[in-house]
Amino acid sequence: MRPRRGGTIVSFDPLYAYDVHDISKRINDSFDDVMRETRNNMDEFVWKHIRSIDELGEVRMKAMRAFLKDYPQGKAERRYLPESAPILSFPDKSFDLCVCSHFLFLYSDHLDHDFHIDAISELCRVSREIRIFPLLQLGSVPSPHVQAVNEHFRTREYDVMQVQVPYEFQRGGNKMLRIKRFKQ
Repeated sequence: MRPRRGGTIVSFDPLYAYDVHDISKRINDSFDDVMRETRNNMDEFVWKHIRSIDELGEVRMKAMRAFLKDYPQGKAERRYLPESAPILSFPDKSFDLCVCSHFLFLYSDHLDHDFHIDAISELCRVSREIRIFPLLQLGSVPSPHVQAVNEHFRTREYDVMQVQVPYEFQRGGNKMLRIKRFKQ
C-alpha cells in the first residue's frame, strides 16, 4: 500500500511469488485456525488496543482486504517482492529503514541462532537502520536469541538498542530492537 507520509515502501516475503487468488485462498484457509489459536491463548495478549477476539478478526480481515486490493498493482510496481532472508538480492544500502515485524525472534523454536545472525546481517547490509518487533517468541515468551544478537552486533560496529514502544498486543511485547551501523 502507498505510505501515508511519502517515501517508498518495498515489502518482501516469499509469499509474494504467488498471485492474489492464491494468497487470498491461504488467508481464508488459515483464518479460523489463527482465530482459534488466539482464543485458546487469550491470556497471552493485552486486550487494550484491540478489545476482543471478534474485533481482532475484523481488524485482521480489513487489513487483508486492503492488502489484497493493492497487491496486483503493488506487485507490478515491484513494491511486493518474493525475497527471503537470509539472502536478499538488493544492493548494499538500498533502504534507509528496514522493519521486520512478527518474524525474527517470534519463531525462535524453528529458526536457530545462526539464522537470526545471518538474516539480521543481511538486513544490515541492505539498510542503514533495522527495527525488529516484537522480541518475543510464540507463547509471549522472551526469545532466547535476543541477547546473543545484541552481543554479536555490538561487537561489530553497530549501535544496538532495545526501545520500548507504545503498543503491546502480545503480553510483554512492547519492545523493539534497533540496529544501526556506527559508520554510515
